[in-house]
Amino acid sequence: MKKAIFFAAAGLLALIVGVGVYLYNSIDPIVKNAIEKYGSEITGTDVSVSSVDISLKSGRGTIRGIRVANPDGFSDDDAFELSEITVDIDVASLNKDPIVIQEVTIAEPVAKAILSARGDTNLGIIKRHVEAYQAGARGSSTGEKGAGYEKRIRILRFRFEEGVLHGDATALGGKTIERALSPVRLENVGGNNGSSPDAIAKEITRAFLNSATDAVKSELRGRATEKLEGEAKKALDKILN
Repeated sequence: MKKAIFFAAAGLLALIVGVGVYLYNSIDPIVKNAIEKYGSEITGTDVSVSSVDISLKSGRGTIRGIRVANPDGFSDDDAFELSEITVDIDVASLNKDPIVIQEVTIAEPVAKAILSARGDTNLGIIKRHVEAYQAGARGSSTGEKGAGYEKRIRILRFRFEEGVLHGDATALGGKTIERALSPVRLENVGGNNGSSPDAIAKEITRAFLNSATDAVKSELRGRATEKLEGEAKKALDKILN
C-alpha cells in the first residue's frame, strides 16, 4: 500500500513538473501566436512575428520582427515594421489578475504610408479597421467572466521612441517623404483593473497609428496639396480632415 501511495505521489509530481516544463517552454510560441492572431484581427491585415524570447524567471523578454502587411490594393511591402520590442513583466503577478507588465519599449519603429490614386492611404484603411473592431468589441462586451474569459493585462509604462515615417504621395502628384514620428508614451494602459489582450492591443495600435497618420497629414498638407487640383485635391482634403 505504501509503495502504491509512493508511486502515485511520484507520478503526480512528474506530471506537475512536466506541465511546468511544457508551459515554460511554450510561453514563447503562445505569445507569438497571440500577437499574430490579435494583430491580424485588429488591423484587418496579416501580422507576423519573427521571434519571441521571454524568461519567466526574470520577467524580461524580447519580441523581434513584427511586420504588419499592407491592406489589399497596395504594394506587397509592409505598412509597419517593429524590429525589436522589450518587455519587463512583474513575475509575481503571473498567477494574478491582472497580469502586470512594468514596461514595454519599442525602439525605432518604421511606418510606411502610401497615398493611392483612389485617394486613400494604407494607414487610413488600417486605422478605420482598428476603430471598427474597437466599436464591435464594445458592442459585444458583457463585462462578465464568461466561458471565454481571458486574464486581463495592465501595462504601467508603454514607450516607442525614434520612429520613422516613410511616405509616398506620388500617385496624386506629391513626393516621397521621410520624417521622424512623434514619440508615444502611455501610462497605466488597461487601467488599474487591467483589460483584455485585444483591448490592450487596440489601444497601443491606435496610439501608434495616430502618430503615423498625424505625420502623414502634416507632410501632405505642406507638400502635396500645393500641387493638386480638382478631384485629386478634394480626395486628399477628405483624407486630411
